[in-house]
Amino acid sequence: MDGIRQIIEKLQGRLGDLTFNQKVLLGAVATASVISVAVFTLWLQKEEKSVLFTNMSPEDASVALEELAKLDVSAELVNGGTTIMVPENMVHRLRVDLASKGVPSSGTVGFEIFDGKQYGLTEFLQNVNFKRALEGELTKSIESLQGIQSARVHLVLPKPSIFQKLASPATASVVLRLGRGSRLGDHQIQGIQSLVSGSVENLELENVSVIDQNGKVLSVASTDDDAGRTESQLALRKEVESYLSEKASSMLDQVLGAGRSIVRVDATLNFEKIDRQREIYDPAATVVRSEERQETNDPSTGGTDENSITNYEINRTVEHIVGDVGGINNLSVAVFVDGHYEPGAEGGAPVYQPLADEELGQLRRVVQTAVGLNTVRGDQIEIVNMQFQQQGEGAGSPGGLNPDWVGIVTQYGGKVLLLIVLAVVALTLKKNVGNLLSEAFQPPPPVAEVSDAETEELESFDGIPELNDQVIDDIQEYASENPERVAEVIQSWIHEVDLGKPAKRAVGG
Repeated sequence: MDGIRQIIEKLQGRLGDLTFNQKVLLGAVATASVISVAVFTLWLQKEEKSVLFTNMSPEDASVALEELAKLDVSAELVNGGTTIMVPENMVHRLRVDLASKGVPSSGTVGFEIFDGKQYGLTEFLQNVNFKRALEGELTKSIESLQGIQSARVHLVLPKPSIFQKLASPATASVVLRLGRGSRLGDHQIQGIQSLVSGSVENLELENVSVIDQNGKVLSVASTDDDAGRTESQLALRKEVESYLSEKASSMLDQVLGAGRSIVRVDATLNFEKIDRQREIYDPAATVVRSEERQETNDPSTGGTDENSITNYEINRTVEHIVGDVGGINNLSVAVFVDGHYEPGAEGGAPVYQPLADEELGQLRRVVQTAVGLNTVRGDQIEIVNMQFQQQGEGAGSPGGLNPDWVGIVTQYGGKVLLLIVLAVVALTLKKNVGNLLSEAFQPPPPVAEVSDAETEELESFDGIPELNDQVIDDIQEYASENPERVAEVIQSWIHEVDLGKPAKRAVGG
């Protein structure tokens, strides 16, 4: 007990020697340590939870929580009641147990509707069940696609008619619920339409409508002929231009260097659909198709009459001509190329040298061949040799472009500066805390004893005179002769040690 009491008294004495700021800092450190230990302890005691089911309907979530309550399992609802969290070590066992009880139910019925007994069902009910099963199977297939959370399929299957004019086409509507941030491309929408139309008898692709959860029609490109045609034509034109530009650019990059050429292609395509049928007759080329002869005898005169009928067939040529849709009418090619860079004198900046006319002619012929330029149909090409901007200092080598320092500094400068500031603050705080704690728990430095001669000298000191060159020289001379005494005075200023009245007068206190 005496030892503990002595330790407590010693700590109280040490704490009493601390300044107010040191006490506040020490209290903050102690409080932060207690809070950190408490949070860490609670985190260790907290049981880790994992996802049991997600994207659940309110009905399935209610049934699942009821079953989990019966099993005395602690469950938690998150994400607006669509996700159930349970202890991580029980996830797999609970999924198996709930699946055996039909939880969660899929809510979508497919062809398994016909697995049971179908006795006593009328033809109407059989047709209804078949329609439900077909819609359910299509829904399952669509929901398996990436980016789609849920789907509903509505089919309209008219009764078959023996009269073709009275027959009605089948139609379908698909409602999609897309995931957050998901977007379906045109090819994916067409794929869904093809899936539905190919699974239903007598259902055409254009009779399948696709909308999202916001009511936006996604299949407008297929249903609206004009808009769909314009969109597809623009996409085809961009694809042709990009393809031809890439062909020319890839070759120029290998010759001139990466980033030292710019190629742009403008393509005018022919989207006119021409369907012509032509018949050509050649009167000069005839053949005998049929010939009929008739002879008549006159008994009174004994003469004979002959009649002949000859049918000729004129040579005829039938041509069925279909125009080439999407063909190229003409091309316009624009090319910018950089020049050469010769090393500067005595290691100076590189000197720009434009390309020679012969080199430009070679590049022109190469680009013409690469893009398939045809001057007969009016194709044009223009090559311009011009010095590129932001050329690096080592531009004598191909592709020596100067990096975008402004963009790099703008993108990463703030992050680097923030890291530096945080590091400086952390090191400063660590150093200050260590100094405060070391000063708090270390005994004060011994007070230097002042001899009688020094006391008399200090008592006769009337204060610091006006600083001039003579006083500064005297101070420097005294400091060089008594370095230890000067160090003690400076240390007293730092640690605020009471040196006594004579010493205070000596230092101007």
